[in-house]
Amino acid sequence: MGSSCGLSDRTLLNTIFENENCRLIKIFYHKNGESDNFTELTQNISRHFNKKSLMRAKIVHKSPKQIMPKIQLPEKL
Repeated sequence: MGSSCGLSDRTLLNTIFENENCRLIKIFYHKNGESDNFTELTQNISRHFNKKSLMRAKIVHKSPKQIMPKIQLPEKL
């Protein structure tokens, strides 16, 4: 959690995402008012796949249950 799934981790994420033990990819996204970053994260993840059909089979559809909770850290004293 917390990764942008950017290109800096391409080799690692490709190895994980295309592995047969990786059955599903559930994207937890941030919501800001009416907009969110689900599409951006999906596009970032798609860049790590060599087999796009495999990507379509693994990525779970967007759900309100996958919104990343906002955690308010306490202020320093």
